[in-house]
Amino acid sequence: MLTPTKSRREAIATVLKAAIASHLLPPGMAAPPSNAALRAVNIMNFIRAEEPREKMDLIEPVREQMALIRAHRFPATWLLQYDALVEGPFVEFLRSQAPPEHEMGVWFEMNRRICDDAGIAWRGRPDWEWDYHVPVAYPIGYTPDERRRLADTAMATFQRVFGRPAKSVASWNLDAITCAHLADHHHVDAFANCRDQLATDGFTIWGSPIAAYYPSRRNAWSPAVDAKNQIPTPMFRLLGQDPVYYYDKTLSYPDTMEPVWATGQSETFVRRFFEMIAKSPTQRVAYAQLGQENSFGWAAMRKAYPMQMERLEGARRGTDLIVETMGETGRRFQRAFRLTPPQAQVMLENPFGDRQPPQRTVWYQSRYYRANLHFRGGEFYLRDLHVYADGYPQPYLTETVRQHGIEQRLLAAMDGYHWSDGAVRAGGRFERVDADGRATPLAASGPVSATESAAGLRTTVPLATGGRFVVTFREREIELALIDVQPKSRLSLEFVWAAGRSAFESVSANRLSYRFRDFAYSIGVANGVVSASRDGVRMVAKAGAALRLEAAQSA
Repeated sequence: MLTPTKSRREAIATVLKAAIASHLLPPGMAAPPSNAALRAVNIMNFIRAEEPREKMDLIEPVREQMALIRAHRFPATWLLQYDALVEGPFVEFLRSQAPPEHEMGVWFEMNRRICDDAGIAWRGRPDWEWDYHVPVAYPIGYTPDERRRLADTAMATFQRVFGRPAKSVASWNLDAITCAHLADHHHVDAFANCRDQLATDGFTIWGSPIAAYYPSRRNAWSPAVDAKNQIPTPMFRLLGQDPVYYYDKTLSYPDTMEPVWATGQSETFVRRFFEMIAKSPTQRVAYAQLGQENSFGWAAMRKAYPMQMERLEGARRGTDLIVETMGETGRRFQRAFRLTPPQAQVMLENPFGDRQPPQRTVWYQSRYYRANLHFRGGEFYLRDLHVYADGYPQPYLTETVRQHGIEQRLLAAMDGYHWSDGAVRAGGRFERVDADGRATPLAASGPVSATESAAGLRTTVPLATGGRFVVTFREREIELALIDVQPKSRLSLEFVWAAGRSAFESVSANRLSYRFRDFAYSIGVANGVVSASRDGVRMVAKAGAALRLEAAQSA
């Protein structure tokens, strides 16, 4: 795990040494039919004009990226940090080299220039023009009024420089107040925020939706449940994250499609990731962002960036995958969906091809919850279950961050990472309980399948002891059932966690109650009996019935 003070940039040297040692439809084509999933990839590169940590050629990556993108005739989005808007060769380069179907927007991190122009004191290192530490770089380091002034300054300067308003805004750490202001007053079409991560760049994000959503006005990391509480501009998750291994932090480097990291350099992973986005069951939306910030330098990305562009060209051929700008994906999302739609990521083969035991995974999200059914060899378990509530405010919604190394976590009913320790791996474990009361752990035998319909995402697991286990993810609930097993057999689900690590508070006959950061929430249990167990909570279905976990929170 990266320490709170270690940045993505600082980790790269170690990663590259380890890697060496171990040896969309074209622009202008029609949108998919309204009943089809929106499958979109955004090539989004962002540009800084200052890199105080080491001497770096910051225009070379932009030139090389542009040449590759133009060679493949892809649309692309270029997001400029404020310093790149007002200094350096970047604006003139984009004016002269970007094709008409490319888009320019704002990368919203703070530096000395934007603070000066907004009339806000620079709080970074005195000898640095840009400082990556959380209280300096991100809006949450400033008061709500300062956030709005900084946003207004960025948008006004962009309008002055390019002669048109910015329609796409992204950052590693956007907050709800900033997003609401940009949506309401500047009519931005698309936002993007960092993917879930652990102690990287000085902050943790955990429990947020996997792909795209309308954020809550109280929490930019959480989808709004009710339309009246949502920011009308969709939020997309950056970086194209590995859906299988990132969760348990088994990789020693950031596990994304970024071409500077070993994951993004793996041709097997890149191919299977694109197959997932283009072809796997996904409910209504499949989304990924590609690209790289220029401050990593071209040498670090020159190997994998061309490979990814080639694989993307192949992935969109003959599929519904669209390569388009971030702003166009935002507009398409708004035309198609009034509320956050159900989405899925299904990876039923090992994304790296050669890891033992092989791991596979199924992610589902709606505006009510996200969940993850994970497979490790023949073992499978509910690895993650987070719920969403409009009343839950994000950390630092109105207060300002004063330290580097913060946590931004959502409401977990099962957190397989944070609720584990060296002795206990947290998760939801499944057993078959026979008529005589004997319990047998469920194990997979044979290929797992996932199918989808308007009603939900259905995952079918052939069992080593015969019969099948079926999980159906629906918008408000998860249904769990045993099929073709011995008569009077019942399904048991036990939530297990390390002592003192969970947010669990109490259990009743049909409800699990939790409290996190003084916010109460719960999971309803239908068709079963709930009781406390030695390491958590046990839920046993009634004979012949499917167990249902009701994730939607009461208003």
